[in-house]
Parts: sequence; C-alpha cells; structure tokens
Amino acid sequence: MVMLRLRRGSATPLMNLTHLAALLSVAWIALTAAWVPATAGVPVIYCTDLFHPHDDPDDHFDLAALYALPGLDLKAIVLDQGAKQQQKSGSVPVSQLNRLTGRQVPVALGLARPLAGPADQALGQPAEFQAGVQIILKTLRGSSSPVMIATVGSVRDVVAAFNREPALFRARVGRLLVFIGEASHPTFKEYNVELDPHAYVGLMRSGLPVWWVPCFDGGLWQNRGHASFWKASHRDLLQDASPALLQYFIYALEHKKDDPLSFLSEPVDAGRKDRLLTGERNLWCTALFSVLAWPASQTGDDLFCFSPVELSVRDDATIHC
Repeated sequence: MVMLRLRRGSATPLMNLTHLAALLSVAWIALTAAWVPATAGVPVIYCTDLFHPHDDPDDHFDLAALYALPGLDLKAIVLDQGAKQQQKSGSVPVSQLNRLTGRQVPVALGLARPLAGPADQALGQPAEFQAGVQIILKTLRGSSSPVMIATVGSVRDVVAAFNREPALFRARVGRLLVFIGEASHPTFKEYNVELDPHAYVGLMRSGLPVWWVPCFDGGLWQNRGHASFWKASHRDLLQDASPALLQYFIYALEHKKDDPLSFLSEPVDAGRKDRLLTGERNLWCTALFSVLAWPASQTGDDLFCFSPVELSVRDDATIHC
C-alpha cells in the first residue's frame, strides 16, 4: 500500500515551534473575531476522542483550531468511543465553541465497541451508537465537492462507514488525514491503534487517499521527523486569546461542572488565567489541520511536508515500511 506520510519541512525544529505557536495565536483571535464565515471553505468531517472531563486536553486545543482556521467548513463532529462518551461527553466543548462562533455544527455519538474485524460494518452495534457512522455517510452523500475527513482517535467510525459504502468514499473523500500509529518502531503500538486494532488495519488497507500522521517516531514521546508530537507553552498559544476563549480552556482544564455556556461570559479570574498561561501542552494534531485546506496539488510547505511511503500492515496491526 502506498500513502502519504508526514515529514518535517525545511524549517528548523525551533523555527517550527515558534511559527506554529504564532500561527495558532492568530487563529484563536480569528475564532472570536468572527471574520471566518461559518459556511466558507473546504467541507470537513472531524472524528475525535474528545471528552469532558478530558482524558487529555490537547483535544480541546484541536477542536478550537478547527473552528478557527480559515478555509475550513466544519460539517460534522463524530465523538469517538460512544459508550465512554455517555459518561464524559465531548458535546460539552462542542456546544461552547458553537456558542462562541455562532455556528450549529452537528455532533454525533460514535460506535461503542471495537470492530470485530477490518471489514466489519458494525451493523450489530446498538442503535444509539450508530449516529456517527450515519452522519459521515450523510455528509458525503450531500456534498457536491470532495470532503476532507480528519480523525484523532480510533478511526472505527470512519472504517465502519467505508465498509458499508466503499464506492461513496472513493467518490467523495478528498483527503483522509489520520493521526494514529508509530512511524518507524516495528513493534510499538500507539494508543490510538490499541483502541481498535482492526479499524487501524482496515484503514491502512483501504486504498483511500490517506494522509498519515504518525503520533510518534522512534517510540513513546519520540519524534525523529515523521511524527506530529510537539510541545508548546500555554502562554505562547493563548496570550492573545479573548476572555471567552480563555474561559473555554479554563473550563476544560479545571474539569468544571458549571453551566458550560454561561461560564463563557463570566469575567476571567486573574488567578485562573495565571495558572492557565503557566502551563505546557503536549500536542499532536492542532498545527496540522491547515493541511485540509491545501490545494489539491500541494503536499508541503516550510513547516510540514508529506511524502509517498509504501507500507504493509500485518493482522496484528504492526506496520512494515
């Protein structure tokens, strides 16, 4: 199988971090300045293991970036791991960003259980967990232009939807930007892979236009140039954010249980703001979502490039490149 895999661009690693922080800071300003039309840009479906209270608040940064970046029209959000979502619903931060931006991006609960095999359509899973697959297929059917799909979790809903209607996927999916796996370590299984190994195998054997972004390269917490893992300070990312957006991040990081919408309009507590800005964040996906808006012929810039890679995936979900 041949697909595109991430590699570092021509800028130095230090320049990468500086530029990424600056770009995201501008994006946060755009988020609440409301100069990005809600219906403009490339149609995007987003599948995410976003929870509240969070498992990892990097997902809240990812979501805010998708709402903020110009050129993207967020059509649907699928919440990964539906059974777990019933206890820790990612719909909470989605509702907050819909309020901040004046949008009504629909959100759907994903499948509850891992796939039984790479070709599983998951038709036997409970009805209350079918909405994620259904909204993926509905969005593809209803689009007159290629739809981009970004996944930052188990990929099970995307693979189940593909297994149900492969011809629709081949006709309507423009890019499938997937944040999953390990670039070079032959036996290391990254977290997202472990969530649903069969879905990972099905994805990597699908023949779809996969733009593969490994989470690590060289083992846990390693990035030798083909992975997305990086770190940034909250101050670099959020120093220019609006009060309402600061409240969004404070609500997430402090596991707040107040009314999520009214909390956005409350004054920012100075102590909470200081604690927020002194933090540091592990990030994987946030800085790469702009790839979804690249022209069809573009595969790189100074920060990130994608190169063809030939690989095979074994039944145990290990990759050989």
